[in-house]
Amino acid sequence: MPVIGSMKHIAAMFCLAIVCTGCAHPFAGRVDFEAPKGWIHSDDPTAGETWNKPGSSKESIMAQTTNGPVPPRQPGSKDITICGNHPAVYLTQNHDPGQVWEVVSTNWNSHRYMAVYVRPVSTAPDPAAEIAIRTICLKRN
Repeated sequence: MPVIGSMKHIAAMFCLAIVCTGCAHPFAGRVDFEAPKGWIHSDDPTAGETWNKPGSSKESIMAQTTNGPVPPRQPGSKDITICGNHPAVYLTQNHDPGQVWEVVSTNWNSHRYMAVYVRPVSTAPDPAAEIAIRTICLKRN
């Protein structure tokens, strides 16, 4: 992949991390989340976690916990349920440089939990990634 494309993807993920951070908390240990099988995991410096699709540095999933509430409704967002019957918001947005972000966001115990699947506009959605971002479920103690 060209270096320019890699830098744009990294810059987009960094911007997403800044927007989403809002006093980030560790993601692992708080929720059950199942990334697609075979995707490569790495800890994210914003206190979240990231998985990259093997063979594609342009597709990734980022999952994070923050203190912030679910943001105000945006055009294209819709109500869904996850983790049995827990309410969440699903949103698909096109971002520069030519990326699609699919976001699932919900609140539990005054924390926002979110998972974001990022892919190029020209790439067909990966069904396993779309399912994975809906697997956020608060761990039961």
